[in-house]
Amino acid sequence: MVSVIPMPTVAALPLIFDLDLPDLALTRGGVVRSHHARGWWWSRTGDTPESPQKNIPTVLLVHALTGSAEAGGPEGWWAPLLGPEQVIDPAHYRILCFNNLGSCYGSSGPGVAGFPTDKNIDLTSLDISRALLMALDKLGIDRVHLTAGGSLGGMVTLTLAALAPARFERLVPLATSVAASAWVVGWNHVARQILRLDPGYPHQVGRGLEIARQLAMLTYRAEPGLDARQPRSLGQPSEAGYPVQSYLEHQGEKLRERFDAQAYELQLAAMDHHDLRLPLPGDNVPAISRVRASTLVVDVDTDQLFTPAQADALVQHLQQAGALVERTTVRSIHGHDAFLMEWETLGPILTRALQLQAPQK
Repeated sequence: MVSVIPMPTVAALPLIFDLDLPDLALTRGGVVRSHHARGWWWSRTGDTPESPQKNIPTVLLVHALTGSAEAGGPEGWWAPLLGPEQVIDPAHYRILCFNNLGSCYGSSGPGVAGFPTDKNIDLTSLDISRALLMALDKLGIDRVHLTAGGSLGGMVTLTLAALAPARFERLVPLATSVAASAWVVGWNHVARQILRLDPGYPHQVGRGLEIARQLAMLTYRAEPGLDARQPRSLGQPSEAGYPVQSYLEHQGEKLRERFDAQAYELQLAAMDHHDLRLPLPGDNVPAISRVRASTLVVDVDTDQLFTPAQADALVQHLQQAGALVERTTVRSIHGHDAFLMEWETLGPILTRALQLQAPQK
């Protein structure tokens, strides 16, 4: 007699959902009241945010600076890696992502009732991580098979594992660091000053947000990639200027249409204040030393913001903490944003990360 084991089916479409969470006191002052988080969920049929099944491993994704919870689907920032028969298949994993605290895609943030209105309000990667832990608590998810994020998302990924070492089994921090370097903070400072020079600051920031984004795009890309995609034409420029000028204007306009300047400042601040070499509040050891998750550190060889040297330092800190650490490099002409572009390279990296040996309990 032959037994046929039916394959699990996935939901026809990913789900968007909202969670009401406890008030959150921020690290640098202020309290988020009427706290809520917007999430994105893709899993088997029957596994929903209202009734999560216990036997499905969770993959938690953390978005970067101006991303949203929609990691997959038509507009998803990691769409080529997520979905049926893709690297992370919702037939086998519950795929979960939340909009960052302080962003503008559904979670508590500027302009939303209950979010602090003090003009000096600040966020840290610790605040975003604590909000994510509250969301996982609300869903009843106490173990996470894999957590992955790039740039600011990588900072939050590491911070989650420092806050709750037993909860997170595997990590993939991409194009990130144990602490924001002076180089990163410096670029963010200039972007912030551009925003504040806008005549409509802080509530009606237009051109300032566009130019801040143009500046950022130059740090997210590398010279070979720009030359390949926006080549300087022979002779004189067109009426629209050289191709890279048109490209930067387009990128600035796109962000102005979809993002909020105050949220942009808060996400920059979360990146600036990230430093896991310091103890968590009430502790006396470096936060990074608390990480127990098996970790695959990923850098980009042409990254101008988070250099291979930063990845080396992160590996060293994790090894000193006693975590199982592996390291790989994405070879790309595109610079920092390669973690959002190099799908053929990223796929095998994630497959490798999903199979890392889990830390001993």
